[in-house]
Amino acid sequence: MKRLLLFVPVLFFSLLVISCGDKDKNETPEPTEKNKILVNYPWRMSSVTDLSGKAIPDNQWGTDTKYILKMDIQFQSNATVKALDQNSSQVLNGGTWYLINDEKALDIKIIGFSGEFGLEELTNSKMRLKSKMPINGVEQEAIMVFQPVIK
Repeated sequence: MKRLLLFVPVLFFSLLVISCGDKDKNETPEPTEKNKILVNYPWRMSSVTDLSGKAIPDNQWGTDTKYILKMDIQFQSNATVKALDQNSSQVLNGGTWYLINDEKALDIKIIGFSGEFGLEELTNSKMRLKSKMPINGVEQEAIMVFQPVIK
């Protein structure tokens, strides 16, 4: 009987440790400041610049980059992203997004707009994404500048 009484506290302590461990696994992490900014509103590309910040005329952009001009990009808190038609707000495309590399890059998986984009700047009024893209038919690094869409 004494052995059984010694076993009860050990069993109780073991159950306590196991239940605490499960609680940690089920908790969702708090969104970071950058996550919150991304999901606040849709984003619309306003320009493409070279690395020094000089605007590149849109007649020098590739077809895919020009197509982004017609969309609003909406990041959602569940790591999904939607490309919306600017006029009708219809979903044209969708996929996933993740902040990676200590929030210095944005990994977007969406048809026609996939890849890892360097997150050069992210504030409530501007987002700048660095990527290689065709400019005058030559692949080079450039920065896509986005503004929030406030309706």
